[in-house]
Amino acid sequence: MKKRTQRIFAGILAVLVSIAMVGSGLLVFFFRGDETTSGSSASALAAKAAADYQDQKLRLDAMVQQAKVDPENVPLQKALGNEYYNAGVAAQDVAPAEVQENFKRAAEVYQNVIKIEKDVNIMAALATSAFYSGDNDLAEKSYKEALELKPDFFNALVNYGFFLSQAKQDWAGALNQWQKALPLAQNSSDQELIQAMISQAQSELQPKAATDTSTPTPP
Repeated sequence: MKKRTQRIFAGILAVLVSIAMVGSGLLVFFFRGDETTSGSSASALAAKAAADYQDQKLRLDAMVQQAKVDPENVPLQKALGNEYYNAGVAAQDVAPAEVQENFKRAAEVYQNVIKIEKDVNIMAALATSAFYSGDNDLAEKSYKEALELKPDFFNALVNYGFFLSQAKQDWAGALNQWQKALPLAQNSSDQELIQAMISQAQSELQPKAATDTSTPTPP
């Protein structure tokens, strides 16, 4: 993600939300802003986060072995994909070099699930995982498939819009997705978030619109 884009969104949102873990509600792509914490508190939090991440990796190892024994167990495969996804989120702070690999593993597991069960929630999680693992083609394909099955899928609309704006620099496409998502927002905080994103997309499109509609200067 370009630093300029991070600064843009930092300017329009009072509070940045981080990419959320599976099951925690709206899965959006914003990165946390800089947070200031006292030295001792920061050290304690960092140590706990690192320990939690190591515990998570142990759980993943055990789940991988279980999945090898019972590869057709869809609930287990979903849980494994979610655990890899959440490990990707956690690794942002404690093991940045492992973020992409965790999301790649999550995407692989989610693809196995979708072969057995067409679950739109898994498709959306697959798309997010693919985006963070660097596979933009798979991400876009998965967003489109999820929205074909459920056109009013709020999370997919929001996140597909963000994908379009960041991976494709397609602000018009992003605006279209967010305008569809706005009336589907369930609470005021989500509404404010989507409205801020819509305003940003409109701002990004304004110079282009002005250029396209200008009258050529005669020679």
